[in-house]
Amino acid sequence: MADVTPSPSYLPTNESTVYDFLREFGLPAGLLPNTATSFFYYKNGSFEVNLAGKCYVNFEYLVYYEPKITGLICYGVIAGLKGIQVRNYLLWFNVDAVKIDLQPSDYIFFDVGLVTKKLKVEQFETVHSCRNNGLADIMEVRAHSFFELSGEEGSYMANSSRSSIGLFVLT
Repeated sequence: MADVTPSPSYLPTNESTVYDFLREFGLPAGLLPNTATSFFYYKNGSFEVNLAGKCYVNFEYLVYYEPKITGLICYGVIAGLKGIQVRNYLLWFNVDAVKIDLQPSDYIFFDVGLVTKKLKVEQFETVHSCRNNGLADIMEVRAHSFFELSGEEGSYMANSSRSSIGLFVLT
C-alpha cells in the first residue's frame, strides 16, 4: 500500500522565512512571533528557530517563547517541541507538541504534558508581535484581560472568568 501522507520536500532558500516553512508543513504561520531572526531545517526533520530574544504573545492563553525553539516537524505536526510555554492560571507549562488536522481545519491541538488543548486555528493564522518587556508587559496584558469595556464610554467591569492576576518570575 502506498504512503498517502503529504510530505513536503522543503529546501529553504535565502529568501525563505520561517513562516513560509510552517505553511509548507501545513501549519499556521502565527505559531511563532514576528521576531524570528533565523531558522535551520535538517534532513532528519529537526528544526531550530532563533528569535531576537525571549518574548510573550497573548493568544487565548499567554505564551512565552525562549530565544531558541527546537523540535521535529512533519506535515501537520511539530513533536519534541522545546522553547515554548503556555500560562494557565498562575502556572507555566511546556508545550510538547502541536498538531493540526489535514487542511482545511478549524482547530489546532497543543500537547501540554498529559493534556491536549484544542483551540481555534484562526488566532494563529497571522504572525503576532512579540512583547519582550517581561513582567511589565505581562501585567498590562493581564490588566486588559481582567477588565472589559462594559459598553459605556470610560466605564469598565471585571470579567470574572479571567480575574486572576498573579506575579511570577521566570528564570
